[in-house]
Amino acid sequence: MKKPSRRLAVCLVAVLAAAGCGPTPSPTPSAAVRTASERGFTGVFVPTGTFADPVGFAPWPNTPWPRNPPFTDWGAAESARLADHSHFTPCSPAGPVFHMSEIGLFPLQLLEAPDQIVIVREASGIPRRVYTDGRTHPKDLEPTWMGHSIGTFEGDVLVVDTVGVNGKARAMNGVGANAQVSSTDDDPRMPASEELHLVERLRLVADGELLEDEITIDDPKTYMEPIVLKHYFQRRPDIDMLEYFCNDSPRPSDDAVRAPAAE
Repeated sequence: MKKPSRRLAVCLVAVLAAAGCGPTPSPTPSAAVRTASERGFTGVFVPTGTFADPVGFAPWPNTPWPRNPPFTDWGAAESARLADHSHFTPCSPAGPVFHMSEIGLFPLQLLEAPDQIVIVREASGIPRRVYTDGRTHPKDLEPTWMGHSIGTFEGDVLVVDTVGVNGKARAMNGVGANAQVSSTDDDPRMPASEELHLVERLRLVADGELLEDEITIDDPKTYMEPIVLKHYFQRRPDIDMLEYFCNDSPRPSDDAVRAPAAE
């Protein structure tokens, strides 16, 4: 009998997660670090939590997005605009925070080189590149979807500083397809402007089985104070990254989904 593909398995698990019966397995305490380089960041990781339970498991819970964000006037207006699905562009890039904080089944792969760490998200065609060769941010930086990231090590913690995003990305939270299956879909949409300054602290915890990303969002155009979150990814040496292209699987328009059935 032909073994089902991982993509089929992912779809089945996504349906169960949307129904609230797809819990994320807890990490095994005895898991050993699978080191592919000196730091051990290289590997494939899957976001913890499910659509129905975004927080995930103790003692490493994902930080919920704030229910009452400290919006500026511009931030509140932009949040309301992005909450309207007619302003959502299917398959558009998501920006660096969504890249690292989506609740779902698409894995990340971290690849280490002497001068940089590349973070690839299976559902995105745009990777993040964190330069670790001592460079600074260019003075004539060209704004991009992911921005410009530089990294320094403080012991085993990789501190990533990101600036230079173009402010065009979708909200930093919510299900990527805006499919309205997540318990977080009623949360305020969290935009990011071109003034975003992102600082992350990446480290391995739970004997190397979990990747922790502490995210500090400083965007004075959008928020009156910084927002700090933690998100976790479980190491999965048993799976490989697959090719994914959003436009290959278009969703019906929101209007079609909401339209009543013909009598």
